Amino acid sequence: MEKISFILANNAKIMYCLHKKQKWVKCALRAHHKIRRYMTLAFLKKIHGKYRRFWTCVEKSSFWENDVPTFKNDKFKNTFRIDRSTFQYLVDRLKNLQRADTCWRNAISLEKRIGIALYSLASSAEYRTVASLFGIGRTTVGEIVLEVCREIVFEIVNGFELLGFPQCYEAIDGCHIEVKPPKGEASDYFNFKGWYSTILFAAVNYRYRFTYINIGVQGRCNDSSIFECSALKAYHINNVLFARHFKFIEGVKVPILLIADSAFKLSPYVMKPFPFSVDQIEGEKMFNKKLSSCRRVVENAFGHLKARFRKIGKGLEVNIKNVNTIIKACCIMHNICNNRNDNINQGWIQQSDF
Repeated sequence: MEKISFILANNAKIMYCLHKKQKWVKCALRAHHKIRRYMTLAFLKKIHGKYRRFWTCVEKSSFWENDVPTFKNDKFKNTFRIDRSTFQYLVDRLKNLQRADTCWRNAISLEKRIGIALYSLASSAEYRTVASLFGIGRTTVGEIVLEVCREIVFEIVNGFELLGFPQCYEAIDGCHIEVKPPKGEASDYFNFKGWYSTILFAAVNYRYRFTYINIGVQGRCNDSSIFECSALKAYHINNVLFARHFKFIEGVKVPILLIADSAFKLSPYVMKPFPFSVDQIEGEKMFNKKLSSCRRVVENAFGHLKARFRKIGKGLEVNIKNVNTIIKACCIMHNICNNRNDNINQGWIQQSDF
């Protein structure tokens, strides 16, 4: 009996010691964490000049949530510089800008993101003012503006993808327009087709709109040499956005590209068809078919230009110094008509083919 009491007493002492040690360990850990917390706060104070108690600063503003929905159409357009219908069009087309809510905070809605970008671009207000108006941070305003602008630029790529060729930005080609050059310069304008011409070199998007034009090169030059010396090539080489906006297709990293016919040089920013061969494999045939069908937009744009403005198709009998101005004006009017859905008459296209 005495032995049992002795064992129980020893066990009680051991448990008591363990309990005290456990309490001491917990106290030591709390003290350690407290010291680390104060050291972190002291470091933040040294950097920012003040303590940072919260990871996000909650701004309160009722402009977008309460005021904008009550705007009449005139006031909405005066504020954002576009109609509500155009705003909704952007919302429908820029779905990739939508962000998901997280456990930490709710994401800024797609409509608000586009509204922030439009207000920033449409007004002369500083980002600090826009941030206060929409109840977000100044840095967030800058990030949203850049994200929306990038998405609008690369929306053209999505258009070509619907046509069947992903990662395409524009289609490029050249068009010969007949002119009457001075006798002393006639040999420079004599083209491989056997007549005198100047070349309209252009880049066209999937909507048949001219996004780049190079006018005035003599007809004896070829399209590839014009492109190699053009500002369009330099723009694609130096624009890092095209390289960064890549996409993996069948395991291959594909950047934003221009598409062209077989006369152009193959490069990291220009895609051309596979060379023709009698025993060409099926995959190459399919690739060439897709590329040619999408590249047709630039040929169709030239066809519409000549059909609408027949003087371009039949030839310009004016002083060679005035040719560039006339062609440039016709390209601009072509874009205006295209933008306003002033469609080309199919009968005009048939007449221009003869």
